[in-house]
Amino acid sequence: MKIIISNTVILNGGDAAILDSIIKILQSAFGTETEFVVYDEQPETASRYYPELNLRQLIYLQSVNSIRIRYIGRIIKLLAQWRLKIAAWCLNKNLLAIAKFLTGNTEYTSLLDYKTADLIVTTGGTYLVENYGLKPRFFDFQLALMLRKPLIFFTQSLGPFEQPENRFTLAQVFAQSPLILLRDRRSLEHIKELLATPDKAVVVADAAFALADSEALAAAKNKQGELTPAKIAISVRDWQYFKTIAPDLGIKNYIQSLVALTTHLVAKYQADITYISSCQGIKEYWKDDSQFAQKIVEQLPAQINDRVTVNCDFNPPEAIAQIISGYDLVIATRLHMAILSLGAGVPVFPIAYEFKTQELFAKLGLEQWTVDIETIEPTLLIEQVDGYITALPQNRQQLFTGIEQERASAWKSSYLVQQACRQWQEDQ
Repeated sequence: MKIIISNTVILNGGDAAILDSIIKILQSAFGTETEFVVYDEQPETASRYYPELNLRQLIYLQSVNSIRIRYIGRIIKLLAQWRLKIAAWCLNKNLLAIAKFLTGNTEYTSLLDYKTADLIVTTGGTYLVENYGLKPRFFDFQLALMLRKPLIFFTQSLGPFEQPENRFTLAQVFAQSPLILLRDRRSLEHIKELLATPDKAVVVADAAFALADSEALAAAKNKQGELTPAKIAISVRDWQYFKTIAPDLGIKNYIQSLVALTTHLVAKYQADITYISSCQGIKEYWKDDSQFAQKIVEQLPAQINDRVTVNCDFNPPEAIAQIISGYDLVIATRLHMAILSLGAGVPVFPIAYEFKTQELFAKLGLEQWTVDIETIEPTLLIEQVDGYITALPQNRQQLFTGIEQERASAWKSSYLVQQACRQWQEDQ
């Protein structure tokens, strides 16, 4: 069995956690001898951090990255994409000589990968939203379908889609996919806007919940004791996509709220605080949450400096879970920092920057404790965190029972993919 996992960005630790989970889930479905080829945005750099993976560059980037001509560059890039699509068509018709003539060695090898794959999985996450460029994703989907391969979408938060071109393209792609796994009900509603019969779309837990430690969850449900003195981790991130206020004001409110909260936690709970995130410590990646954390820590009162540290290291997903397992509480902005922490048996208070976070914590019955980054301000954040800590002894059982259910739901994806592949083969 050969499986391609595409559209990954594993220099982002959250994406790395998703990929790790997908591989484990698919090995459960198809066996540990399954061959995986991973198509990523920055494979050469990622290979230094994850040498165990077989990484290649996204085919879209192979076709356009070398084009740097001004003015007519867009036209040349478009022609390069059509060149690869024609080559894929030729390959599908066994016109190998023509396909090879139209491509470079790397491109041809990648098309052969797609041609010889038994299954193509587009990774989970939040990249099918109109905040981000969608053309590279569409190109990948279209190549997979041209080569008549089953294209499965792993656990996504997606939409809404307002632009007509995006709606048209995705409606065509989704209609041909044998399975679309979604992480939340709101994404399902966005699918229903595109498909008349969205029966192939199924809501399950984020794949990263498959990494949850069952023993840690069982222990966390019954953990006793006060939270003072506390050991607290805080995950932050830079954010540009505010919708209801100006980005400059939004990020200012966010920073001021975290400065106030950190000061409050040290004063009230005698807390030792570590700023740590799932996306840091890789200089080649465009985001490093530890650098943003430093901006916050620099604004803290001098008298609490010895109680607050910033972890600047690169930590793969399993290392993050191990580190966090020694904490009492996590304040998480990054969704996968929240998921990895919950999976390690540590309670999480979320700051939601996209609807995916609100959907998850609503499912866990904790929507009242979620603070939206759009409306965050110091007094509100402090009051909400205090309330969450006060209610934690009563909420532990419900919270970690919910995480056990999310873990089971994530592993259910193994059966759903297996079933979808079997049905696809029967229909050919």
